[in-house]
Amino acid sequence: MPVVPASPGHAPSTPARRDRGYELFRLWCELTGRSPREVPVDEVAAFLGRPEVRALSRVPAEVLRDAAGAARRGTSLPVERWLATVRIVRPHA
Repeated sequence: MPVVPASPGHAPSTPARRDRGYELFRLWCELTGRSPREVPVDEVAAFLGRPEVRALSRVPAEVLRDAAGAARRGTSLPVERWLATVRIVRPHA
């Protein structure tokens, strides 16, 4: 996966947080039926730079999968809806 620069106005992330962000990105791709290799680098950077992604990256994968089932609409999984569903399904996750 290509290295994506930090978003303007955001401090560079630590390697662990960046790796977790990529894990989340790959999970999002899996859940939406997209291939991570087919997503343009600028879209990956935009995804990783979203505040919702930083919040979701602190949530265990099994909780993310549970919430994704309720938040997904076909092949669409908006990260805002995903985070909102996590907060409803597992408010202390």
